[in-house]
Amino acid sequence: MTQGNNDDTTNNDDDIINNYEYFKHKFNKARDASAEKYKDGSKRRLTNIIKKKFNTTIIGSLAAFEDQFGELWGHGLAVNDLDDDQQYWREVWMETRAKVLDNGNSNLRAAESEISQYTLSWNRYVTKFNT
Repeated sequence: MTQGNNDDTTNNDDDIINNYEYFKHKFNKARDASAEKYKDGSKRRLTNIIKKKFNTTIIGSLAAFEDQFGELWGHGLAVNDLDDDQQYWREVWMETRAKVLDNGNSNLRAAESEISQYTLSWNRYVTKFNT
């Protein structure tokens, strides 16, 4: 009878150890999945920020040229209202504008491709207190 109690205790101990190992494994797996999801979110966040900055830079630069030199090609006027010089410069501007946009988009895709090759983790907002 003593032997039977000892076997029950051993089986209970084995069950506890097995349950512990099972839950530990599940916890570690969930933690790893959460960390991977966070890294993916960090990479996506950085990509979106860089994309916005690229677009702002490109569009802002084009707008600055339009503000300063737009009168050459009748910026803001209908195509029918342009004189011959303005029509010529409008064609030159549209070709130049297309090249700038194509170059910017090409470089944006290259930057996104480069980012995809890295493992990233956003450090969130870091506050440094001077003491």
